[in-house]
Order: sequence, then C-alpha cells, then structure tokens
Amino acid sequence: YTFLTFFFVLSGFIICHKFYEINSLKRKHLYNYFINRFSRVFPVLFILTTITFLLQYLKHTDTTSSIVTNYFLNITLLKGFSSEYYLTGIGPGWSLTVEELFYFLSPLLFLLLKKKSALLYILLTVYLAGLLLTLLFSGINIGGFFSSFHFTFYFTFFGRVFEFLCGIYLAMLVKGIYKNAWIEKAGRGSTYTGVLLICIAVGLQYLIAVRFDVLQGYEHWLGLFVNNIIMPIGITILFYGLIYHKSPVQWFLGSGLMVQLGNSTYSFYL
Repeated sequence: YTFLTFFFVLSGFIICHKFYEINSLKRKHLYNYFINRFSRVFPVLFILTTITFLLQYLKHTDTTSSIVTNYFLNITLLKGFSSEYYLTGIGPGWSLTVEELFYFLSPLLFLLLKKKSALLYILLTVYLAGLLLTLLFSGINIGGFFSSFHFTFYFTFFGRVFEFLCGIYLAMLVKGIYKNAWIEKAGRGSTYTGVLLICIAVGLQYLIAVRFDVLQGYEHWLGLFVNNIIMPIGITILFYGLIYHKSPVQWFLGSGLMVQLGNSTYSFYL
C-alpha cells in the first residue's frame, strides 16, 4: 500500500509541472485542463466499473437495489468518502476519489503558490476541513461517510494532501520558482538519500504493525504519520535525483519496458 504514496506525489508533480498555467483561471486553460483529466480517467473507469457491476448482477451476488446504490457511488467516486462503501465495485478505485478531488482543486491551489509558505497554509486548511467534515458526519453516521478521523486521514484527500503538496513543491523547484540549496548541493546523493528514507519508512511500517499488533502499519496513528509524511519526503528527494542525476535507478525506470508499463498503469491498477 505504500506505493500509492509514490502515485500521489507523482501526480502532484506532473499536474503542477504540466498545468501550472491554469492558475490564471482563464476559461480556455480551465476547459482544456478538465477535458484532459476527464478523458484520461473516466472512460476506462466507466467501462470497467459497469462490467464489474453487470457481472455482480448476473451472478446474483447482491440485491438489485444494493447494486444500483453501489454503482452510483462508484461511478460518481463518492464511495471514497465512505468507510462502508469505499471497497465496493473495483476496490482500489477509492484512491481515484483522492486523485480527482486534487484535480478539481488544483486551479485554486496553483493560484496560491507564489510563495513557499503558501504550501503550509494550504496543508493546514485542508487538514482543518477534514477535521470539521469528520466531526460533522461522524455524529450523523450516514453510510459511513467521514466516519472516523483515522479513515479521513488515510483514505481521503483531506489526509493525503501532504503527498500532493510534496509533488507540487518538486514541480516548483524544477520550474525554478522555488529554491532549495540543500537538495541542489546533494547532487547524485539525492537519489540514494531518497531511497534510504523510503526504505526506513517501509521498515518502520513493518515494525509498527508488529509492535501494535495490526495487519498494516497505517492502521496505527504512528504508522499513518510515517506513511503520509515521512514516506513522501523520501519520494520527493528520490524524484529530484531521478530528474537531474544519472543512476542505475534512473536507467531502470527509464527503460523501454518500464515506460510502457508506466503508460498502462492506470488500466492495470483498475
């Protein structure tokens, strides 16, 4: 599950690097941006989700009303906000709710990025929004939506925002808008520093799972912190090294086979 963090950091980087101009909020830029995002995500999602629920209907694995409800929550991506429904249909699809909310908010986020300090304000604002939504919905208890703080901070954008912001920070470094003297001086060592931090984070996840007797490290708050904060920092440093410095890791990930696999990861994931 830690590899999902790679995806969120990479998404923050790619979207900011490729579409930063949408911060102008010009109609043409926004139109092209949202059409691009919609065409990349929803056609495949619609086809595979429809097939999944059609098979469920034909196999009578659930009631018709339940299938219709689940299908609606899946196709609208609302299921990702509910601890009751997030694994229905195509289970891993819950992460698309996280991703799509980032896509939707990106024009506003990019509008605020003139100074690095804005990243901190965005982080705290989104965290606060997650806290308030959880306080509201956990008291009402409707369909598992924002049912607990732990669910909100692992399974929704309101808890995973730091990973996207790490990617955005990296994009701003690459664009030359932000500066970071340490990472620039690290040179080729940035790649291996990133790999080391990632290995430490994965190791800590395992130790936390054993120590607190949980199936996955993120099920404990300490593991959640490692996964959502320490892991993306390591990944960001690694990505910087991969962009600017040659290494065996860069050569492997840039090989023809890995590039082809990368182009098909979304369909494969679903």
